Amino acid sequence: MIRAQMEYGALSSKVHALYGKRLRLADFEHMASLRTEAELSEYLRSHPAWSACAARLAGGVYIGRVELELALWDQFRTDYRKLLHFIPRADKALFSFPILLQEQRAILSTLRRLKAGHPLSPLPRSILHSTLDLQALASCTDFDGLTAAARDTIYAPALRRLRPAQAGTLPDYTGAETLLRSTYFSHMYHIIHKCYRGETKSVLLRSYGEQIDWFNLIHILRLKTYFPGQSDYLPVLFPFNYRLRPEMIRALCAAPDLSSARELLRDTPYAAGLSSSGVEELEDAFRRAFYTFNRRQLTHGTPSIYTAMAYLNLKDLELHALVSLIESVKYGVPYDTSLARLFG
Repeated sequence: MIRAQMEYGALSSKVHALYGKRLRLADFEHMASLRTEAELSEYLRSHPAWSACAARLAGGVYIGRVELELALWDQFRTDYRKLLHFIPRADKALFSFPILLQEQRAILSTLRRLKAGHPLSPLPRSILHSTLDLQALASCTDFDGLTAAARDTIYAPALRRLRPAQAGTLPDYTGAETLLRSTYFSHMYHIIHKCYRGETKSVLLRSYGEQIDWFNLIHILRLKTYFPGQSDYLPVLFPFNYRLRPEMIRALCAAPDLSSARELLRDTPYAAGLSSSGVEELEDAFRRAFYTFNRRQLTHGTPSIYTAMAYLNLKDLELHALVSLIESVKYGVPYDTSLARLFG
């Protein structure tokens, strides 16, 4: 504990200072009553967690959903840069995880664009310290161009594997998404096993392991619900496991229907989170579990690199709750508070 405080005490203090500025449920409830994006921007300018990014939208600049969302992502990157100053050199590779995730999202967004037949797209928002060629990504018109834009990223080998044999065609999107996400998890696992020991390694493995378990559960139960005749689950599952052992995954896949699969889950650590949720609410159950784990690690865990990672995971959830709220105000639809309730 003393060594952890010496190595990560300053980082932990900075994280707790940033976390203390977070939005609460009352903030979301108030913003949900606002009528325009401009009113949302004005409220965020008065809030310490988001004031810097919202202030950039002042001065007569048109404020719409896109402008607000871009500003929010800028704030996320600002917080990342603030924490980066406190990260020990040995932890830099692990702490690149938000960069890798943003690269993955940009690549998949481009694949969706190509599949929709849109030849060009606006330049993606900048990604701090990224090796992804964003200019080439925005202007590419085929899969070879996409692969070339990502040639210096961890996703390059996976994209080369996905390249269709027939020129001018595109790979299956679901298969591409699964492979790229598997590439990310494999990369992170390699760093964890190579560089970490003891309690920190256990926390890291639990964080990634439970995420993968939840994603696999969501995929299986969705297929049981919407594609009951599906028999081949492997293309959408991640080849890793944590608390859901391979034999349980095989049993879930072999279950004849959704009810049978749910019955099998009664004997797993995820039963409580799924007991009262319909399949459409699985992602809410995952987010609750993910939020609870990360908040516990931030507030009560031994200071480590995961203290900063937990903060960024929580900030990402907060950002997505804000984006959802912005969309509800933009289109005049009721705001779903399921995500915002996490911040009560």
